[in-house]
Amino acid sequence: MLVLVCLLAAFSSVASETHLLKAKVTDIEGRPLEGAKLFLYDSPVVRRPADFISSLSNRAGQVQVQLPPGKFWVVARYKVDGKYGPLLPGDRHSGEPFEVDMTGQTVEADFAVADIREIGQKKRAGATEAVRLTGRVLDAEGVPVLNSLVFANRSKDITELPDFVSAWTGNDGRFEVYVASDVTYYVGASRQFPIKFQEGSGRLIEIVCGKIDIAMDINLAVQ
Repeated sequence: MLVLVCLLAAFSSVASETHLLKAKVTDIEGRPLEGAKLFLYDSPVVRRPADFISSLSNRAGQVQVQLPPGKFWVVARYKVDGKYGPLLPGDRHSGEPFEVDMTGQTVEADFAVADIREIGQKKRAGATEAVRLTGRVLDAEGVPVLNSLVFANRSKDITELPDFVSAWTGNDGRFEVYVASDVTYYVGASRQFPIKFQEGSGRLIEIVCGKIDIAMDINLAVQ
């Protein structure tokens, strides 16, 4: 009986062991962001409901969450409406998941979040020879699609954050995205951000170095 009690006590101690993740969330300019959340996953597969979700970050951009020992993959998100679901215009995301090892008592991490317009501008600034893709996103009936985006990626394996993304389209469905020249891209459209591969059209467009503008329309199956 004494042995059983000892074993139960040891199991309870292990089960209740937690570690503290302390994070700071900022915008792309490094300013603290209030109202962001951390979404934590116990594997690199993050296109699913999170295993843990933090409370909202405070005015200093600080947020904490207690976690069991182990490795976690973390993304920070900020939604204007404060609700769950896909990101919409004005919402922000930290990009690819950041791996943290929660074997220490306290782990600290920083996350910078941005909306797709900010990401597109930043990547455009980093391109030495930019080519501009312009056009419209249309549905199956040829009607312009509001609140969609266009992405361009060097690989068919579209990640949540492709190489280049446009801003959200307006009522006219028009988009503009700048990409590096002399590269072949897979170009598609989506109504969600981060991107879901199955929503992209996966259309292959060859970008020729020295070509200033490329105009095209992209069809998007509205769901």
